[in-house]
Amino acid sequence: MGADECVIRLEGLALEASIGIYPHELAARQPLLVDLTLCIDGAASGRSDDIRHTVDYDEVVACLEALIAARHFNLLEHLSQVMLDTLGERFAIRRLEVTIAKPAAVPGARRVSVSRMAVWPAAVATKVPAVRAAA
Repeated sequence: MGADECVIRLEGLALEASIGIYPHELAARQPLLVDLTLCIDGAASGRSDDIRHTVDYDEVVACLEALIAARHFNLLEHLSQVMLDTLGERFAIRRLEVTIAKPAAVPGARRVSVSRMAVWPAAVATKVPAVRAAA
C-alpha cells in the first residue's frame, strides 16, 4: 500500500442478476455474491472526516444494482469487466478488484467465481467522489 492509500472492502454483497447462457439461467434471475476491494487516495478523508472526500460505498452499491438491473449478461467474466469499467469511470478509485461468485452455477460446488482487477492512473484521483444527498 502506498502513502495515503486507503483500502475499502465490500464483502458478500448479495445481488440478483440475469446471467448465464443456459435456458434455465435465462428463465430467472440468479443470486450473486460480490466482493470489492477499492484502493483510493485516503489523504483528504483521513484528515477531514467528510464523506465528500472518499468513495461513498452506498453509492457504489446503488451503481452496481442499477448496472445489473439494466440488462442480461452471458458471462461472469464480462460482468466483472463491466463492473470495473463502470466503477472506474464514476468514482475516484486508484485500483479495484472485483470477485463475483455464482453459488448455484455448478451442482456439487459451493460456488463458481471470477476475479478481475484494474488500475487507473493517478489522474483519476482528481474526480469528485459521488456524495449522498443530505438527509
